[in-house]
Amino acid sequence: MSIAEFQRAFADLIASPERCVALREGAGDVLAGYDITRRERKRLEAMVHHEAMSVNCSLYRVNRLIPVYSVLPHSCRLLGNRLMEALDAFWAASRHATLQYRWESWRFGLWLEERIAARRLSGGPVEDAIRLEMAMFDVQAAARSGSGGSRQRVVLLRYDPDELLDETIPAEELQPLASGVTVLIDATGKQLSVRRIDEALDGKVA
Repeated sequence: MSIAEFQRAFADLIASPERCVALREGAGDVLAGYDITRRERKRLEAMVHHEAMSVNCSLYRVNRLIPVYSVLPHSCRLLGNRLMEALDAFWAASRHATLQYRWESWRFGLWLEERIAARRLSGGPVEDAIRLEMAMFDVQAAARSGSGGSRQRVVLLRYDPDELLDETIPAEELQPLASGVTVLIDATGKQLSVRRIDEALDGKVA
């Protein structure tokens, strides 16, 4: 019995409900890439029929969703009905999950930007939301850790930042500004502030 290969096959099944369904339906090639014994194959085939396997798959997806949604809530909101399809494709392309919020959300954000650049996903306000939220998380993380990282970040946006962060405004109602706007994200005070650069120069940023 090759324990390592069996565990790898089991982990891959948990990470992909589609693979579980295929194996349930008798698609033997699902396990073709693993160096496992016939006994191990039979065990995996039995496991995917157990109700606990669905729970395992759900927990895996929830655990991967939490870091992404915690850092990129508005980006996820603006994706709307495209979110789950995007997440499924991202998880299929990136099996190495991590609970480190910055790393997992950064990988998802970068993956989204690459798909937008390749015109496989429409962009618009989602692009701005990704840049804005990642910068917001970074300056807050630096403030909490005291690691010496920058507690301020300047970001160029095409959409109004107040509207991007307004949960009451649907994505389809957001319109790009006539000209880009540069905002200062500042975590040096007690509360995070996001202000346009012209406002910051007027002394309106804490």
